[in-house]
Amino acid sequence: MLTLSVTLIWLAVVASFLGWNIIEEKSATKRLAFNTGRAFHQLLVTARSWNAGHGGVYVPVTNETQPNPYLKDLLRDLKTDQDLRLTKINPAYMTRQIAEIAMQHQDGIQFHITSLKPIRPANKALDWESTWLKSFEAGKKEEGDFFRSGKTSLFRYMAPLVTEDNCLKCHALQGYRVGDVRGGISVTIPGLSDSVNPALYFGYGSAALFGCVFILLGGLSLEKKQKLLLESNQLLKNKIQERQKTISQLKEANDKVSTLSGIVPICMHCKKIRDDKGYWNQLERFISDHSEAQFSHSVCDKCMAEHYPDDEA
Repeated sequence: MLTLSVTLIWLAVVASFLGWNIIEEKSATKRLAFNTGRAFHQLLVTARSWNAGHGGVYVPVTNETQPNPYLKDLLRDLKTDQDLRLTKINPAYMTRQIAEIAMQHQDGIQFHITSLKPIRPANKALDWESTWLKSFEAGKKEEGDFFRSGKTSLFRYMAPLVTEDNCLKCHALQGYRVGDVRGGISVTIPGLSDSVNPALYFGYGSAALFGCVFILLGGLSLEKKQKLLLESNQLLKNKIQERQKTISQLKEANDKVSTLSGIVPICMHCKKIRDDKGYWNQLERFISDHSEAQFSHSVCDKCMAEHYPDDEA
């Protein structure tokens, strides 16, 4: 029973530490994921602010970079004296191109600029993005969670895009004002998971197993020693009982032994015995006074013939 109790206590202690470490590891993983998502989002926001601060930037028209059909700007397209065609890249178009470049890298970071009222249909919010955009409108500052896509574990992060003065050039017609949440940028990061490291389970499992084995061996050894001690105690108890029995027997035998000893003065004629006070006593009285013997009177054959000859038959 003691071994079982100690084993259960040990397992409870190990389980408590394991649970605490799991919570700490999940918390640390979540902090890392949020910090990573927050850093990528802020990097995009900074780049967009730079672009918006310049009123957009012009780049050469290529097969990959065609004029933005959703940009309503009279100076969207320019042509230089060298017959070079240029088109304006606004913050939204720049963000989309960055996202497209990122998607070309397998298992790379994915970005998505989105809104509940998008100008570009492809920027329509996904279901989970819509939920988070509504939470931003309610005052939430950021959102994030872990999820799995097939066998891949990912973390998605999203924070709002807040309307600033230089945003109104394109979004004033949508009814936005400075300070309004007009959308958000989601960041999907592969390789991040809230799953617990298997090594943690292995380490604590090993500790629990070795602890149980140690407790079991210790318990068996203790039980063996306890059994030997009980046997020794029983043997000692038996010996004590035997000695007590022997002592009782000796005492009983001693009680039966006459207490008379030494030289007893006795009259050679009347057979009276002199006591230690100088008085002469009858033999039977002296013996009765100095022992536990009792007397009953009778007549021997010789005395019967001598004193009662007529009674002989």
